[in-house]
Amino acid sequence: MTSAIPEELAYTALPEVLAGHLADAVRPLDTPGQVRSVRTARHGDHDITVTTVHEVIVDGAPVAARLTVDDAGMLHSPGLPYQRFASALDAVRALITAYPDEFGGGA
Repeated sequence: MTSAIPEELAYTALPEVLAGHLADAVRPLDTPGQVRSVRTARHGDHDITVTTVHEVIVDGAPVAARLTVDDAGMLHSPGLPYQRFASALDAVRALITAYPDEFGGGA
């Protein structure tokens, strides 16, 4: 196992550096389309598969919000790491608020 150099960690944690990485992660207009979340479980003798597809459209244009669902049913987006949402609409609202320039500047 390798460990990161403290100076490298400090640099990547700078707000302006982290903001650049997060902005690159969301890129709503780069690859629009559907994203699937597949969750599986076993219950007794039964295999369960739940596939969730989110197709996000904002102002008539498809957006690559990349919403995924965890086993607890909470939504995540790589553009807002460390945040979970109970609603896909709330997640998209948060993305628009966090990245207004990516959505035409409107709020």
